[in-house]
Amino acid sequence: MACDLADEIVLGGLPAVAVAANEALRSASTKVSMDDVASHSSRQDCWVVLYGEAFDVTEYVQHHPGKDFLLQAAGKDASGLFESIHGRKGKAVLKSEGFRSRYLVGKVERDEPEEFTFVNDVVYQELSSEVEAYFRSVAGTKWAKGGFCEQVVVYIKFALIMVLALFTKYQSVIGSGSLVNSIMLGVAMLLVIFNISHGACHGELIMRYPTWFSKASQWAHVFLGSRHADWMAWHNMSHHQHTNTHSDLDTNRGMPFFRMHDEDRYSWYIRYQHFYVWFIYPLTHIVTFIQRERGFAALHILTCNLLSFTLAGRFCMWQLLIESLVFGFGFVMINHITHANDEAEYVHRPTTKVGWGEHQLRSSSNWCMDSRVVTMLLGGINYQIEHHLFQSIHHIHYPEMSKIVRRVSKKQNVPYVSFPTYFAALCSHTKLLVRMGTPL
Repeated sequence: MACDLADEIVLGGLPAVAVAANEALRSASTKVSMDDVASHSSRQDCWVVLYGEAFDVTEYVQHHPGKDFLLQAAGKDASGLFESIHGRKGKAVLKSEGFRSRYLVGKVERDEPEEFTFVNDVVYQELSSEVEAYFRSVAGTKWAKGGFCEQVVVYIKFALIMVLALFTKYQSVIGSGSLVNSIMLGVAMLLVIFNISHGACHGELIMRYPTWFSKASQWAHVFLGSRHADWMAWHNMSHHQHTNTHSDLDTNRGMPFFRMHDEDRYSWYIRYQHFYVWFIYPLTHIVTFIQRERGFAALHILTCNLLSFTLAGRFCMWQLLIESLVFGFGFVMINHITHANDEAEYVHRPTTKVGWGEHQLRSSSNWCMDSRVVTMLLGGINYQIEHHLFQSIHHIHYPEMSKIVRRVSKKQNVPYVSFPTYFAALCSHTKLLVRMGTPL
């Protein structure tokens, strides 16, 4: 199946919800607002919106295959996340009378219309069906999800990259603290996020790997000086669900210094953005990761400097700064061009409902698809379309999946943007900067 975190759930093993006060609310005729949903956003009181309906999944969290993975959606609409992760069986669970009678709260009334449709998304329905058929055809072989080939890549990458990250971190904090080592640590941080924590935070490891390994891979995010839970909250829930819209934190984070879209405010200095953005991009780590988690980042910086002073008789602030700048520049130069280019579509506030899957196709782009080295080094980031459509599937499967996605997109007359080289993608990004910097 294409996506299946909940595909193996057996409803008969789930207990009835024991909160009598809520029993009267569990009806499709009951109306709740998004504000009501947002007020239930903790482990002890967790509501989630799926396809226009609110569910109280407080008791269900412990039975979900991903356990705490579900909590990233607490108090929020997780329809896009659910769509891209669960296959037919998982969706059948959601529609089953047993699940609905236990967890349904009511229908959600919104102040603003929903951005996308899931019911009539014929593009994604066909994509999902064909991808599921492909994985059924390779089930039990070395190319199956969680099969021999995938596990070899997962475990070897984890071992090699974590050794590199630990060694360079040791050298930065306690060892020589050289400029070369600081740069290498920045590179190691890139390898960690693209190959270990990123996929783990998308649920790649939940169903077919030990729980401790999945958690360890998520917590590898600590090398970036931030928590994986915060990354999931804004990357999974915002960027992946609302790609290239006003709700996408990733796309709109650069304002007012950048102008990437027609709806962004124009200022006189924007006409020069294609000259100065390259000097601001290195600050991405500070702005994107550290600013959101100031307390955790401060603890990380304090701990590193305390260890450095105690064991090496020096502080390591400049080493931390260098690795942050290297990571920030590399992260945005690799990741940003997949959505912020002159070919990928941006829809500030959709005026007509388009299918969620079709929007993912239109708002994402690939590059260097013919290079297995690039795909392996960057954890499939160059296959951004496939990643957004099926985010919980490991990148080793993207090349085969891309054949299906390209065929269906051509059949459905939906653009499939792919740049032959990294330089071509970077040129398209620069072209966008120039176009958006042109005086109105």
